[in-house]
Amino acid sequence: MADTARGIQRLYLTLTLLTTLAASFIWGVNTLFLLDAGLDNTQAFAANAFFTLGMVIFEVPTGVVADTRGRRFSFLLGTAILLSSTLLYWWMWVVRAPFTGWLLASLLIGLGFTFFSGATDAWLVDALSDAGQAGALETVFGRAQVASGAALLTGSLAGGVIAQLSDLGVPYLVRAGLLGVTGVVAA
Repeated sequence: MADTARGIQRLYLTLTLLTTLAASFIWGVNTLFLLDAGLDNTQAFAANAFFTLGMVIFEVPTGVVADTRGRRFSFLLGTAILLSSTLLYWWMWVVRAPFTGWLLASLLIGLGFTFFSGATDAWLVDALSDAGQAGALETVFGRAQVASGAALLTGSLAGGVIAQLSDLGVPYLVRAGLLGVTGVVAA
């Protein structure tokens, strides 16, 4: 039973690390990316605001999906939406898409993130409870914070370095690749 609990914790920490790394890979370059795509300052900040709006609008409905269809389904759906909307972002940069497209794509990215919020932690709690190890949560959540912090720093710095060495679109492709790996691990 302890081996099962350790396996559950390792999977949770791996998913936390991968999702944070994938998310943070574009944080340092996102505004520059939007400006390079032809948006002006106001449009770039509006696109970022639509991402936040998407997170606000979809938080409760995606929580219902996690509660009714399962935590893993929610996580995998969020991964698929984030992967496809990240590739959409990259493609829109390539073709210099109109502003309204950026708003819709930003909403989709917000939607993708809401499938993760809560579902991953709830999955951990449910799995450890089923394994009879529910008391280990504080330690696991603490380790997850450390993993998230390390992934956040690494992803932000690596995304900036890669963009500097190549172009602003490459961090988005790396993010999509990381999300693909995340989906495989979660499945």
